[in-house]
Amino acid sequence: MSNKRLLFIPVSSPEGIGEYMRSLQLANTLTSEYGNSLDIHFILNKHTAYAKNCPFPTLLLNQSATKENTHVCQFIEQYKPDMVLFDCAGRAEQMKAAKKVGAKVVFISQHAKKRAKGLKLNRAGLIDTHWVVQPDYCIDPLSWYEKLKLSMLPLAHPANVGPFTVFASVQQKSDALTRYHLKEKEFFIVNAGSGGHTVNGVNCADLYFQAGLIIAKQTGLKGVVVFGPNYTKSLPKSDELICLPSQGGAEFLALLSQAKVALLSAGDTLLQAIALQTPTIACAISKDQGERLTRCTRTEVAYQAQLDIVDISEKVQTLLIESRYKYIIDKYSTLETIHSFDIITQGLKNMLFNKTH
Repeated sequence: MSNKRLLFIPVSSPEGIGEYMRSLQLANTLTSEYGNSLDIHFILNKHTAYAKNCPFPTLLLNQSATKENTHVCQFIEQYKPDMVLFDCAGRAEQMKAAKKVGAKVVFISQHAKKRAKGLKLNRAGLIDTHWVVQPDYCIDPLSWYEKLKLSMLPLAHPANVGPFTVFASVQQKSDALTRYHLKEKEFFIVNAGSGGHTVNGVNCADLYFQAGLIIAKQTGLKGVVVFGPNYTKSLPKSDELICLPSQGGAEFLALLSQAKVALLSAGDTLLQAIALQTPTIACAISKDQGERLTRCTRTEVAYQAQLDIVDISEKVQTLLIESRYKYIIDKYSTLETIHSFDIITQGLKNMLFNKTH
């Protein structure tokens, strides 16, 4: 039997990295189980720092796949994948090209606007599965019009599967602490996303680093700062902070799950921290993060700070007050935990290898 061909097309830009990391984790997991039965390919923007390091064969484009419609459709026609996974990406023409060669089409969305794209009229009959990687408290329910379309047209029903989180094993957690000479709950972790975000001309990773220095001095905790693969400058040196260019998903999540507190952007990593029950201070550093952060703070599962060094450090101090800290930990225990990673990987296996649930 010939190998199954799986094509990943995540949103790919020099700013963000969440969609690519999600696709990469899925690809790695499927490869570890079906290595000899899978042929995996990616389509990425060549101007991203991670594109050249992708461990899978990759078609590199001059810009995002959404804007390179002709090239993407031509590649799909030539590659003839059995499945195409569009992560927050994908034009109707590209989905039509996938269906034309007999591929299953999977669409992943992560907020209401992206979810709505999967429910556009020109997507009717094109998407086989639509997963929404958000918890219910972070996204509005479907509108009456969206429900009407679903009832009348062959549109894939978007299923909320929660944040995309990989839970590290006991060994992975132990190895991560040993590697950086850390102790559980005696350090904090800092990450401003991919390292490519700037606000008012200031790189957010640089601002987070400065905030980390203050937090370390005020709290006495050791700090780990992950700058991100899109950070292009030399890493600063510090006695108080461990500065890392980037980390593999498993190691980062192993550290995140064992940190006392986290300072993060309000991207996918914030939802991962909540799922891992790590108290978090977050800032919205891109236009799509404000609504998510507002919903998280309204649900009282994260604390919001302004993108300001003083405000960030003060919010961390507030969070570490014993009563506040205990309150947010107790709040996590009330959340419904959905293992979206397991749902998605099992779903992909079922569709690729025609397995029944």
